[in-house]
Formats: sequence, structure tokens, C-alpha cells
Amino acid sequence: MNERRPTRVFVAAVCALTACSTASYVADADEEVDAVLGHARTTTLGNRESWVIRPVSEPLPPPESPAAEPPPPGAAAAAPPAAPVAATEIFDLDRALQTAVRQNRDFLSRREGLYREGLSIALTRFQFGPQFASAISYLWPQSEGGFQRHGVGATLSGSQILPTGGTLAVASGVDANWSAGPGSGDPLYGTTASVTLTQPLLRGAGYAISHEALTQAERELVYSIRDFEDFRESFTIGVAQRFFELTSQKKTLANEDRNYEAAVFDRGKAEALLQVGRNAEQEVFRARRREIEAKDQLINAKAAYDRALDEFKILLGVPTTTAIDLTESEPPYEPVRFEVGSAVAAARHNRLDLITDRQRVEDTKRALRIAENDLLPDLSLVASYGVVGEANDIGHAAPDEWSSSVGLTMEVPLQRKAQRNAYRSSLIALEQARRGLQLREDQLDLDIRDAMRSLKSLEERIQLQVEQIEQERAAVTVTQIRYEAGKLENRDLLEARQALVDAQNALIRLKVQHFVARLNLLKSMGLFFVDENGRWR
Repeated sequence: MNERRPTRVFVAAVCALTACSTASYVADADEEVDAVLGHARTTTLGNRESWVIRPVSEPLPPPESPAAEPPPPGAAAAAPPAAPVAATEIFDLDRALQTAVRQNRDFLSRREGLYREGLSIALTRFQFGPQFASAISYLWPQSEGGFQRHGVGATLSGSQILPTGGTLAVASGVDANWSAGPGSGDPLYGTTASVTLTQPLLRGAGYAISHEALTQAERELVYSIRDFEDFRESFTIGVAQRFFELTSQKKTLANEDRNYEAAVFDRGKAEALLQVGRNAEQEVFRARRREIEAKDQLINAKAAYDRALDEFKILLGVPTTTAIDLTESEPPYEPVRFEVGSAVAAARHNRLDLITDRQRVEDTKRALRIAENDLLPDLSLVASYGVVGEANDIGHAAPDEWSSSVGLTMEVPLQRKAQRNAYRSSLIALEQARRGLQLREDQLDLDIRDAMRSLKSLEERIQLQVEQIEQERAAVTVTQIRYEAGKLENRDLLEARQALVDAQNALIRLKVQHFVARLNLLKSMGLFFVDENGRWR
């Protein structure tokens, strides 16, 4: 017999088993996880808009003054600024959302976390499927005073967890042994095959107990998908909020710039009137003081805007050295009127996190049943059947001698303290989960009612602010006329103009607050739906 031939066969088998490249492993994992997550997402969220409950809307009062409503994301953007710098990238809300979804670091990390959940469930499913193992061995045993021997063997085994909680295992093997010394004779071949069934009859019996790890893993995947969807909704609202806050700051900056130009004009006018004897030096001092104050406000507004713009770049995931500008747009102003009771009912029915909380209560109930089952003694049925064979010729070494056994094994439960404590802990966990769910529902009711009160308050303040701006504009006009007629001091005109600027800036901030509060209310009621590009429907 050629002694080197088994060695070459062994080395070739090892090389074949390690031939897979890392790239193929990555591609295989991506393909499997994409399929798992796609099916789970479709099952969990695919028809979400069809089963949600929508609250009853109350009639809106007739508008007292028109409110501009720019188009929502996806529609044509407002007119971009004139003659932008060629190297400056212009972002509207649509592009900002798409860029953030693709490049925001936190978003990418959360999506990778969901991918890992997919890997975990894929592994758990695999572990509850058929498990196969194989091994090839080559041994060189030697003892003192004896010749060196050679032994080569191969084994193949498989096992499967059964729906009843039992385990079915099969195994087979072949081996050959021969001596390297003189007169060693022919190799001795041996073969084996066996099948074994182990079935718990008390503790661990049944699908619910034996497959709990798979059941919980499947549910955790659903929870992760809902959690990621909730994060996507909050992320979209956060990006939209930052976008409109920036555009509001940009408008505030423009207001401060116009305010400074008016202050410069007023200072020049005061100096000119002083030269012709129609103004006092005190008025000139006031005009110069207002110019300095307006310049200071403009510098602060510019610095705040530049910092906010850099922070927005980080949110989008673009380098802070990138020159960007935002389109001139306002958040759409849509007054909200929902009947409170129906809004609360819709939130209780629609909220994904609340659905998850209810199902986690079911998880604790299952954990209690498992802890109760764990108090039972171990009683198992074990049955096995095997055949073996041995010969100097491989052709005659087929397994032909059988053996079998059937029996019961039972553990006498002398100590069950750990199991007792686990059962009591499960009872406590169930009560805590029920109380936690009730608290979450009560808190949700409070949040919905408070959000609607806040929205109503904001809408009233916006209306008051619109009226205030009209009054301030009229006051500026009247004050300027009277000032030019010499009936008022320059200070009165300066104060009137500053009051108008403050009122305009306040209205911008109120509209952004209302816009964000409205989106958060829709999200709280489970009526905020986001597509893959981060745009809401």
C-alpha cells in the first residue's frame, strides 16, 4: 500500500474545505439577510396604511388672513436664490432628506444594527434546522517498543430538533488502521452507522418550550423593524426641523441686514438734518447708537447662522468644508383640528411601539409558562439503533452487525431552588409588564391631549403675531411720517422699526414650532409614513 496516498488525500480534502473566499461569505450573508429583512418588513409594515385608524377631524374656522403654504417635500421647490456661486450646492428639503438618509452616520449605524438583527435571526433559524458535521482525521500513534501505526478516518453526522422537543441524530463513519513496521499485514477497515432519538416527556417537551429561542428571535426581529421605522420617522422630522430652522435663521439674518441698512440710512439722515439745523445732537447720538446695536445684532445673527449651517452639514453627512445654501422656503402652515377622543383611540391602535409593548407582555406570559415547565423533573425517552462492520478488505467492511436500545431516563428533582426563583421572578416580570403597558397607554393619552393643546395655542399665537406685524408696519409708517414732520423724536422711529423686526422674527419661529409639532402629532397618532428617501406621505 502506498503510504503517501492517504496523506495526499487528506491534504486535498482540507484545501477543498477552505477554498471559499471571504468575499463569497459576505455576498452570501447579504443575500440571505436582504431576503429575511425584506420579507419581515413586508409582513410587518407592508399594509400599514390600510389598517391604521384615522381620527375624526373637526371643522376649521374660516381663516382670518391668508397663510402662505409652500409645496411639501417632493414638489417643486421655491425659487432658488439668484445667481448662486457655481461651487455652492443648493439644498431644498427633498435633497436634504435624501442626502441625510444616505450619509448620516447615526442613520447608517441604526440600519447596520437592523442588518445585524437579520444575521442573528438567520443564524437562529439555521440552528433549528438540520445540523450536519463532518471530520477527517489522520493519526500516527506509536508506543514504546512498538511500531508506528497509521490511522485515517472520516465521520459524518446530522441532527434535527423535532417539533415535539426531541432530537433525532444520525451518524456514520469509516476508518482504516495499519502498521508501518515490517510484517504489518493488511489495513483493518471499520464502518459504523447509528440513529438516536431523545424525546423529553416532561420538562422541555413540546414545540412551545423547545422552540422558544426561535419564537423570541422572530418576534425580536419584528420589534427591531418597528423600532427602526420609528427611528426613521423621528429622523425625518428632525432633519425637516433643522432645515426649516435654518431657513428661518436665514430670513432672520435678512431681517437683521435690512434693519442695519435702515439704521445706517437713519444715521445719515440724522446727521444731514443736524447740518441744516433741523435736528439735535442727541438724536444723532441715538441714531449712531442704534446703528452700532443693529450691526452687533447682524454680526451675532451671521455667526449663529454659519454655525447652524455647519451643524446641518454634519447632520447630512457632508464635509463641513462643502459650500451649501438652502432654498428660500417656509414650513407649510396647516391648522390642525382633531376630535380628542378619536385622536387618542387612533394612537392606541396605530402606534408601532405600543403594539410592541403589548406583544412584550405576551412574551412575559410565555416566559412564565417556560419557567413553570422548568419545575418539572427530567423524564426522557431514549431509543437508538446502530450497525458496525470490520474487515481487512474495504469491500467487506460494510456495517452488518446491529445493536439497539430503548429506555427511559429520569432525574429525581431533589433541588429546584434556581427554578423556583426563576418562576417567581417570571410572575413579577409579568405584573411589571402589565403595569408598564398601562402606564404607557395613560402617558400616550396625556401626550396626545397635550400636543393638541399646544398646537391650538401655537395657532392662536401665530394669528396674533400676524396681526401684530400688521400693526407694527402701520406704526412704522405713521411714526416715520410724524418724524419727518418734526413731531416725534428719532428714538420713536428706531423703536418702531426694531419692534417690527422682532415681530417678524417671532412669526418665523412660531411657524417652525407649529410645523414640527404638527408632524410630531401625526407621528404620535401613528399616521406619519416615510418612504425610502425620507419623505413623508
